[in-house]
Amino acid sequence: MTTQDTLSGTLFAGRYRIARKLGGGGMADVYLAEDQELGRRVAIKMLHSRYANDDQFVERFRREATHAAGLSHPNIVSIFDRGEFDGSYYIVMEYVEGRTLKELIRSRGLCPVPVAIAYTRQILAALRYAHRNGVIHRDIKPHNVIVDSEGVVKVTDFGIARAGASQMTEEGAIIGTAQYLSPEQARGAPVDQTSDLYSTGIVLFELLTGEVPFTGDSPVEIAMKHLGETPPVPSDLRPDVPDDLDLVVVSARRPTGRTGRATGLSSSSRCPRPRSCSASTSARASFAARSAICGARPARDRTSR
Repeated sequence: MTTQDTLSGTLFAGRYRIARKLGGGGMADVYLAEDQELGRRVAIKMLHSRYANDDQFVERFRREATHAAGLSHPNIVSIFDRGEFDGSYYIVMEYVEGRTLKELIRSRGLCPVPVAIAYTRQILAALRYAHRNGVIHRDIKPHNVIVDSEGVVKVTDFGIARAGASQMTEEGAIIGTAQYLSPEQARGAPVDQTSDLYSTGIVLFELLTGEVPFTGDSPVEIAMKHLGETPPVPSDLRPDVPDDLDLVVVSARRPTGRTGRATGLSSSSRCPRPRSCSASTSARASFAARSAICGARPARDRTSR
């Protein structure tokens, strides 16, 4: 097959008319396409060709895509199809017209406290549902969270991170992920749902401060900081952050404080849209978030089987 940069305008897999490239990363490129059978726009993630000859990688990719396809939730990007065409392995996903949290942080800077809470609440709602169904994300970061024009958050790439776990060797890609890794991931230890909660705490920190708590020149350096250093709390960098929201971020860092399911923000805070949040909502949601990160048993990880 010709290089993927030449796909625009072609019919892919006999069904999807490629419109344009949306983006790409260390593992795959993503294209906007039109489903010719159902008449809807979709996003197609195509694995880079160098992975096509790695049988173990391809099998993990297929398995994890199947697990993720079983998730149906308003805050999770739906997976419609997966397959192989002309040597290219792909996943067909719901197309969300919006911007990633990372893009929003870069373009707008600090996120208003109520908006940061509203976004985090929706991420936790997605995680709560996934964890109940035995699926752990493993790569929660702003790059994998899309916000549409109505302020609805959609988490993408559920389960796909596990497929690429042994392939994380590209410097740029792994540095982007290392900034959000939980300590157990940095150690190479088994992970459960609490790893997702740690990473969500990092995302909340970045939404509030515009920065990640740990940076470095290499993935190893960043990982060591996750393991051995105490980062600042958001209010150290931004004084208007409520104390209770600081406690949410701090609790997310401690393994004993991350034992609960991701319930509080998604169920206790009544804030349907970021623009409608108020300061009182901020206080309520921060208390709810604290209870979300403390207190129940871990979910069984169906994706590890």
